[in-house]
Amino acid sequence: MRRGKWLRKLKEALRWRRDYLNALRDALRKFRADVVRKLLLAVISERGSLASMAEALGFDYESVLGKLDELADVDLLPPVKLLVGDHPVQVAVDDTFDEKAYARAMPVSRNLAMFFYSRVKGTFIPAIQLLVVTVRDLVTGEVYLVHVDAYVARKVAEMAKAVGQDLNFSTKVDMTLQVLDRLRRELNVQVITFDSWYVNGRTLLSDVVSSLKSSARVVEGDRSVPVGLLPEGEHHVTYLGVPVKLVVLDYKGYGRRYLFSTDLSMSPEEILTAWENRWDVEVVIRELKALGLENGSFRTWSKNLGYVKLISITLNFLLSLRYVLGESLGVVRLSRLLKTLYLEVGDVKKLFSLR
Repeated sequence: MRRGKWLRKLKEALRWRRDYLNALRDALRKFRADVVRKLLLAVISERGSLASMAEALGFDYESVLGKLDELADVDLLPPVKLLVGDHPVQVAVDDTFDEKAYARAMPVSRNLAMFFYSRVKGTFIPAIQLLVVTVRDLVTGEVYLVHVDAYVARKVAEMAKAVGQDLNFSTKVDMTLQVLDRLRRELNVQVITFDSWYVNGRTLLSDVVSSLKSSARVVEGDRSVPVGLLPEGEHHVTYLGVPVKLVVLDYKGYGRRYLFSTDLSMSPEEILTAWENRWDVEVVIRELKALGLENGSFRTWSKNLGYVKLISITLNFLLSLRYVLGESLGVVRLSRLLKTLYLEVGDVKKLFSLR
């Protein structure tokens, strides 16, 4: 498609998504409307360091740095709730690391990151572990990031308190259950998906679809058996005291999978579809990193989390535009088009107020 046509479609999409911008402004009520627009455009225009983002939009770097503490408290749910309304949704949960290859690192670095092994870089790097939760609108197929938070390991929490930062230790499962409880109250949640690492007696809620490792033991009839020994097909079994529908299948030549649902009314086809939709959260994580998630490295926990939230709200904005456009554009390409449009109109306010 020619660039001129893309820009015309993008202008129309910006008009359609003014409602989301208004909801986002409410979520960022501590910030003036022009600051919200500039923060979004800074991430869109310049996927480098925070300093380069500030310079690109004429911000004072120290001023932007100070706003990260306020961004740390931003709630992603209200703007997303506006987009999905009362439609049925599927929730997907996973975790990732924001890699900080250039952090000032000690056994636990000064920015309170920990060391993790990066298979991509082939070495240990400092990183902060993030819990990431997405929702898929089961009517429109749209996917949004609804929650992101930093997982605070016990050692990090103890070291943070030693330097005057008050952080509460919470396990990933505890964090996940708190988020799911809120989402089930505020959204029309039909199914919840996560990988086998999250499966335990506490997470087997009434609407969960997940998978088991081949060594996991289930009770079928009067016998306890590893799922790896069960034949392909549908099985009604009990796992950790909870009745589940288990589907054993050879997945597209990649080996056997052991999928289950705590909702016994789901068909094997519905279980497989829900499990495949769990990939939504993996795609969102990849797009967060494409927007510069790994480029932030700050000395306090709240500033690191504030930077993550800034990238997150920008990603949701870009995703909402992409769905209006009806095109399968990557967020990086879409951000380049927005930057081109910004250079064309020459003003941030005009860009977000196109008629």
